[in-house]
Amino acid sequence: MMNFREICKTIFFCIVSINLGVSSGFEILGVVFAGLFIAIHVKQFVLSKSATNQRKIPRYRKVFAYGAIVPCALWWVLTPSVEMGVSPYLVFIPAWYLLYLAWLQKRSLGNGGYEVFVVFNGVAALFMGLFQASRAIVVSAIVALLLAVYAFGRPRVALYKRLLFVLLYASLCGSSYLGFKYWKSNRYYSGRWAEEYYVKNRVMGFDPVAALGSFSSNYNSKYNSEIVLRVWDTLAPMYLRAAAYEKYVAGIWKLPAAPEKKLYPARYRVDYAVFESEDSAVAAPNVKSVWVQATLDNFGFMFAPPNVVGVASKNADSLNYYSTNVFADANGVRSDWYYYVPDSAETLAIAAHSLALSSLESENLSAFLQIPNREKSLLDTIAASMSLPAAHLDSAHLDTDSANLALLDSAQFAVRTLKTIESYFIRNFKYSYIIPGRTPDSKTDPIALFWKNKEGYCEYYATLAALLLRHQGIPARYVTGFAHPEYVSGRPYATFRRRHSHAWVEVYIDRKWYIFDPTPPLTEMSFARPSWLAVKLEGVKGRFSYVMHLLKDGEWRRIVDGWQAASERLVSSPVLYVVLAILLLFFALLRLRSSRRQHKLQAVSKNAAQWISLLADAEKRLARLGFSRAPGETVSSFAKRVELALNNVQANVQASKKASLKDSRFDQECSFALKQLQEYECNRWRKN
Repeated sequence: MMNFREICKTIFFCIVSINLGVSSGFEILGVVFAGLFIAIHVKQFVLSKSATNQRKIPRYRKVFAYGAIVPCALWWVLTPSVEMGVSPYLVFIPAWYLLYLAWLQKRSLGNGGYEVFVVFNGVAALFMGLFQASRAIVVSAIVALLLAVYAFGRPRVALYKRLLFVLLYASLCGSSYLGFKYWKSNRYYSGRWAEEYYVKNRVMGFDPVAALGSFSSNYNSKYNSEIVLRVWDTLAPMYLRAAAYEKYVAGIWKLPAAPEKKLYPARYRVDYAVFESEDSAVAAPNVKSVWVQATLDNFGFMFAPPNVVGVASKNADSLNYYSTNVFADANGVRSDWYYYVPDSAETLAIAAHSLALSSLESENLSAFLQIPNREKSLLDTIAASMSLPAAHLDSAHLDTDSANLALLDSAQFAVRTLKTIESYFIRNFKYSYIIPGRTPDSKTDPIALFWKNKEGYCEYYATLAALLLRHQGIPARYVTGFAHPEYVSGRPYATFRRRHSHAWVEVYIDRKWYIFDPTPPLTEMSFARPSWLAVKLEGVKGRFSYVMHLLKDGEWRRIVDGWQAASERLVSSPVLYVVLAILLLFFALLRLRSSRRQHKLQAVSKNAAQWISLLADAEKRLARLGFSRAPGETVSSFAKRVELALNNVQANVQASKKASLKDSRFDQECSFALKQLQEYECNRWRKN
């Protein structure tokens, strides 16, 4: 009668095979594997009827397990790329390989195969087969898992205990899932925990509407040393821009009301949609791509330096482009991205020229000259106190010829204004994370408060500088992002921590936008340096995340795709089959030579057994006569000792001229045994 447990095991593997075949789209392969497991079950049942047939169980050979890696690797190489998302072949091909290993171990149980590996490989293939699976497959997988719990469990455990285990496991999974759903739908309730969670998982200050003071949590919280961005470039930019704001009202900066245009993917790089416009990688073909990894949410913005000529956003089908040269509001999930920058002076000049033309044609510079009416009197007072240069003729409102004549004076005027503002801040202002008298619900003008106390941090310096430049007729915009990254020698990337979040100004001079950072350098503020161990662990974490990025995002596919054409040409070439035939012939000759040597050794072994048996018989005969071979004594020395004793006995018999029956028997037995020893010595080491 068939063992019911073995039947359950076979059904389990049949379900795994069919599920994997349906999920991966290779139903025929799933049916083949199910048939193979059924064949193993039938064969092992037949062999179990007779003890002598146990020798017919095939031996487990590692060469078959390792050899299967080659066709799986070729299958992996020849699979098509997936532009968006993760290729399912990354899951299904290893699953088929594990199922093959389970079959290989199961067919050799008792002769090199182990059931623990059968279970492990089978369950792993079961779960991997659930990738992109339908509900029917999920239900059948649950049934298969229950069968595995029963069939592969300890044999004398009661059934109700197994069911209790399954029930406990299901309840833990269900409670975890329901808890996650509850947290997802109720995570915005008020309370200290919610506030702590919000501060931990979000860098403040990066919003479509940015209020002055929002950066303070990045400097004052216990998370200010946490790494937010990794820029994989040995020459990372000093200023990594997130957003450039246009309008200022009562302590709040706003992005343009509407994006200038909506960009759609021009091409794809693996699963990254690459967005291009007039100032894109097409205008400057020699560019390098830099991967920017965000450890937290990206706050809805694309971090990039000012000279970027193209961007690549992950899983996004469209992207809004603002007149502030900001790419934002992608309609897809974005955890990290690429940006493209020129890699030579020539391409940099091309990119700058295209940017300038784009700015002249598309940007409305009057938007960056706006000043709130309530701030004009205050700005007049501040400009007079700073002794800013007198306002020049606004080239934006002149005709083309007059504007060209006034261009030189305009640039010199802007530079003098920037130097005056910068030097005044350095001499008269103090960098501070606290604004005296400033509270979240305060209705006092933050700029007036900042001017009065002469204390503040980057947001206030950048805001006042931008408004002063606009007051002087110089187009300026308020910019947020990260600045002054952290470098570690030998590390292939630079890091930006929370405390590196920054605000500065971009100024339009001579038909180009330039970075102007009015914040005085920090002289008194210092941050605790991370420990040596923390730096090393961060390096390991960064490299590990880079490897996972290559695997997850399919960056390695570019290399594989390059191999694909060569592989197809190689497979279709007759040279490959000639080489394979030569290799097969070579291995066949080696196998034949090995077989002949083995037969020869077997023949020698038979002769050796014969002579060893002869030696044992001679030693038994001599032991009865009182002769024993001493440990370490050779057969030749032993034979000489016996021959000497025999000669002495024969000499005594001749001297007495009378031989007793005992002496005759001794002479006969000893002579026969001595001949056996001599025959052994003559033939044991002779080559046949």
